[in-house]
Amino acid sequence: MISARCEIRCARCPLARRCWGSKPLPVDGIRGRPQPLLERGARLIRQGEESRSVYLVVAGCLILRETTAEGTERTVGFRFPGEVVGLEGWASGSQSFTAIATDATSVCRVAIAPAGRGYSNAALLEQLLVKCTIRLERSKKVWRGLPAVELVAAFLEDFTQRTHVNASVTDLRRLPMTRADIGSCLGLAEETVVRALTELRSRRGA
Repeated sequence: MISARCEIRCARCPLARRCWGSKPLPVDGIRGRPQPLLERGARLIRQGEESRSVYLVVAGCLILRETTAEGTERTVGFRFPGEVVGLEGWASGSQSFTAIATDATSVCRVAIAPAGRGYSNAALLEQLLVKCTIRLERSKKVWRGLPAVELVAAFLEDFTQRTHVNASVTDLRRLPMTRADIGSCLGLAEETVVRALTELRSRRGA
């Protein structure tokens, strides 16, 4: 077990495959610092606060929420194991979203080295950008405008592809978020999500 707050080279970490898919090369000099476990409802970052870190989700799930200038809060997405949190804020100087754990969640803070500290950030940033580009490509799917049932079905399919966990409508206990969270993300009322799930069960003969 890796101690929280103990910086470690990602290439030597036994959990690296959860974050990177394949281990980074040792010469990359990529380091991470495991953070204390986030219990359900715990906040990792807050929208608008100064950005100091970029994180990788190791286990669990984070919900990303944004408060608009009018004061309306909306869900903008979720982050699952292997996905990046906070890179937008690192680029702009302040966090773009509030990230909250939907269940017990482990994250690792990625060490971005100050200039002159012995290793380059180039390889690290390249790998982080690749991960974000993959996520962006997935998000280009045409969801908006779909009927509610197809929209919810697309959400479940996306969850399965990103987590490799089959989100069957007959067993939604695998989902780490609530129906209300799903609705907020998709622009649907919670009741609409519930009805859509019922319809999907009916279609699949559950």
